[in-house]
Amino acid sequence: MLRSLTIRDMAVIRRAELEFPTGLAAITGETGAGKTVLARALGLLAGGPADRDAVRPGSRAALAEAVLEPPPGFWDALEPDHPALAARELVDDEREVLVARRVPAEGRARALVEGQAVPREVVAALVGELVRFSAQGDARRLVTPAAQLAALDAFAGPEALSLAAQLASLRRRAAALDSELAAARSRAAAAERERGELESLVAELDAAGLDPFEEADLRAERERLLHADRLAGGAGAAAAAVSSEDGGAGALAAVGEALRAIEPLLPVDPALDEPRAELAAAEASLSEAALTLRAYIDGLDAEAGRLVVVEERLDVYVRLVRRHGGDVAALLARAAEAREVLQAIDQGQGEGARLAAERSAIAGEAHETAERLAELRAHAAPLLAQAAGGELAALAMPDAGISVRLADDHSVDPPRQACEIWLRANPGLPEAPLARVASGGELSRVLLALHAVGTREGAPAWVFDEIDAGIGGATASAVGDRLAAMAAGGQVLAITHLPQIAARADAHYRVAKGLDDAGAAVTTIERLAGDDLVDELCRMLGAGPEDAGARRHAEELLERRAA
Repeated sequence: MLRSLTIRDMAVIRRAELEFPTGLAAITGETGAGKTVLARALGLLAGGPADRDAVRPGSRAALAEAVLEPPPGFWDALEPDHPALAARELVDDEREVLVARRVPAEGRARALVEGQAVPREVVAALVGELVRFSAQGDARRLVTPAAQLAALDAFAGPEALSLAAQLASLRRRAAALDSELAAARSRAAAAERERGELESLVAELDAAGLDPFEEADLRAERERLLHADRLAGGAGAAAAAVSSEDGGAGALAAVGEALRAIEPLLPVDPALDEPRAELAAAEASLSEAALTLRAYIDGLDAEAGRLVVVEERLDVYVRLVRRHGGDVAALLARAAEAREVLQAIDQGQGEGARLAAERSAIAGEAHETAERLAELRAHAAPLLAQAAGGELAALAMPDAGISVRLADDHSVDPPRQACEIWLRANPGLPEAPLARVASGGELSRVLLALHAVGTREGAPAWVFDEIDAGIGGATASAVGDRLAAMAAGGQVLAITHLPQIAARADAHYRVAKGLDDAGAAVTTIERLAGDDLVDELCRMLGAGPEDAGARRHAEELLERRAA
């Protein structure tokens, strides 16, 4: 139920705080006083557009805030993909939820659950589950097949409502799968067209065994081989300078002579030990350098024909780079990408099969759901006609007749059902669809009748915005009685102009417009009781509070409620 509603800086309302009890609550006031602002605030919470025009002039933002009281088991009964479930983890006490919409004069509107920002759809889904709205014009919308089908499902009960929601979800999922499957097949067809090119690229590059480090090594080796004679001459001269092959003159021999000159003198002066060690190290280094140079020269001699091998291998790199562009690293990256694409092609074939299997399973589940839902609707349709007819009799339409007709649209799979309510408003007249035969007042009563018979224990709170349009007199009293019956054990809020309805309320709120200290229009909302309530009913009867006849009539209306 709707426990409370707070409105701040919205249109003509600077601040209003209303606490709603169970039962029937009436909201009344002069035309233009601001009653529709309440409906607007509730509509905003239910996901309505965030219109900046709603912000009171001079204010930074408009706020609509409500405390909702979910019934026991509410959260567990929601479907796993229901948007309202996103609010559950934000709620400390699942028996009470604070929701809000804030519309700034500038900037983006916010939806809040327990003061925390959430997508608008979360608040709208939560409010939509706990509060039902019937605003001005809803009676006229009743003529649409969708609204009539929803009324039938509401009457058929929780299982029908659950199945209808489940079927709608399955249809959406099937449509999404159809799109995914078409896209997957399109991708697979395009991929198949390029498979041959990709496989050829991968095979060619794999066969080449490219390696960016190898290419650098080969280029360095080719430079060495191209200058082998020069390198051999230079290395030979260096080796001869270090040590001639016959052990004659050379740096190594000179260092050896120096060592032999110093060593006999070490006993005389130990200070010569350090230069002797340095000469010994130089001798060892020169000896190692001589060996390395000789090995290098021998290696050059052993690589005859190696240049041809290196040139042929480098030609593989040059040819592939010229053919495919880029460099070796880019070629290797393209090969890796091609392998991934080929793997994706194989997976895509599996993806298509998976999507097709899932689509088939969804279709089977949808058929079973549709068949069960059709059975429930077929059973409920004549019962709804009978029950609604009884309600219409209590709403001053004793001779009215209702029938509920179902039709299947086989252009979709599974077939989609349509519902059409036919009305015979007066005896002797033919039965015809609501859209063709019902006046505004009759539509309002048919709407109320359908709501009344569709309301069950644990049902959401109802908000009726001037459902009394087009009716009056005894019919208005009958409508008040039906609203009170709907509110028994539940909650109904009625924004009304009729005293017959207002007098049946368990709580009464008056909306009044005045001027603030700055001369700007401002609306106040107060709960009425006692003489104030009688005064308001007198006003609704078209008289002043001092009119004795009107007061007597108002008191009689209130006494009728007490009875």
